[in-house]
Amino acid sequence: MGDEPVALLPGEHAWEIRNGSLFFSTWTGPRSINRQIIAIQTKKPGLLVCSIRRFGGAEGRLNVLDLAHPRSVGRLASGGRQNFSEAFRRMLNRQLPDWTIRSLTTEMSLQQSFSPKFPRAILEQGGRRIAAMACPSPADEPQFLSFALLWHSYVSGAEHTRSRVPLVLFLPSGSGNITALRLKWLRVSVRLFCYNEHGSAGEIDVSDLGNMDTQIVRRVPAQSASCDVEQFLDSLAERYGVECVDDAESRRCLRINGLEFAHISRNSVYCGLEASARHQAASFGEVESLAASLATVRAAGADRDHPLYRSQPENWLESSVRKAPGAIDPTLEGQPVWSQVITFAAADRDVIDLLSASRSGRVTVIELKIGEDIQLPLQALDYWMRIEWHIRQGDLDLFFPRTGLLRTPPRLILAAPAVTFHPSNEIVLSYFAPEIETERVGLNLEWQQGLKVAFRLRGSEKPQSQGRCQ
Repeated sequence: MGDEPVALLPGEHAWEIRNGSLFFSTWTGPRSINRQIIAIQTKKPGLLVCSIRRFGGAEGRLNVLDLAHPRSVGRLASGGRQNFSEAFRRMLNRQLPDWTIRSLTTEMSLQQSFSPKFPRAILEQGGRRIAAMACPSPADEPQFLSFALLWHSYVSGAEHTRSRVPLVLFLPSGSGNITALRLKWLRVSVRLFCYNEHGSAGEIDVSDLGNMDTQIVRRVPAQSASCDVEQFLDSLAERYGVECVDDAESRRCLRINGLEFAHISRNSVYCGLEASARHQAASFGEVESLAASLATVRAAGADRDHPLYRSQPENWLESSVRKAPGAIDPTLEGQPVWSQVITFAAADRDVIDLLSASRSGRVTVIELKIGEDIQLPLQALDYWMRIEWHIRQGDLDLFFPRTGLLRTPPRLILAAPAVTFHPSNEIVLSYFAPEIETERVGLNLEWQQGLKVAFRLRGSEKPQSQGRCQ
């Protein structure tokens, strides 16, 4: 347990009988292993589990996998998690020698939303506790902190006792910036360790990390089209509900309920449902024919099983909010709505970011999501804290030239169909700093037919009952 897997290459391993006992040896690369086989614990297709005796008489386990077997991929991943879990145990013992590890596991828990990817531990000393978790790779860091907060909440118990339980995090070298940025806006006592490929770890100051990497997308208005193109666009909007949205490349994109089917660049029209197809100039007739077809299949009350009706639901929801931001928040009625205002350095973002401002000048960040997502609160925080930074710099004034923007932290709205908020979102939101004014807006299930609000919840509030939905 805890050793890295070794490939058994031809001519570089052997099974031998010595003095009536079976021995296994391998000498792949710079590493060699020589173990006595005591017994066969498990024999399954693609898997052989052996009890072994190490030097000094200690017993252990040896897993032999046939990588050609379909089940071996999952078993190899499980073995990798076990190996990393044991490496995590050694790091805890070295860095926190005065604490006793009461539990260390990678078991999945659907009820508590614990991931097997991140080993988690409880350490005790007298009547005190520590909640600890480790991240196996830099690529996993964007998801790491959400699960760490859920674990900390579980170990801490009641919310008012959280301050008594430190959260200890182990991250691989080369990571930590995303976590440090988020921690500045979370109410939790954290100790952060970074470890290298050899398992050596050292504590670092969170304030030493967390450099903001963010840039405004300078939107250049699309060039005005000729009179005949403008008249054609007006006709498409009136007859088929086509919306025209300028993108970051100064193109005018034509969409029906969020589904892009054409764009205008340098007074030429290009159309096609696939991005690769939108490189050939098209006639007005071709564009109108495609718009008419899409307007039929993307309309309210259309065939919901049609592939084009079900295509790109997130973009459809974005389009609905763009058209009627007041349905999400009445203070945004009549205000411009922008998407993807800043470039984003962090990985794994699959929510849609919208930005608007109230009539009083308060900036509002709107995060849209269609399905359940444990990561939604912290993904929204990633965008919120960058917008907050740009507000203080005065960078957003050009987006709302008719509104005097307040230099106060923005509001944050998480909007999704009512039944799709993940239960764990409430726990993660309860860690948010008071400066982050957050509201969850649950939308009607038939939002394609028109946006309606089923509930509004402040911060980490829990819904009282389904009867509150309207």
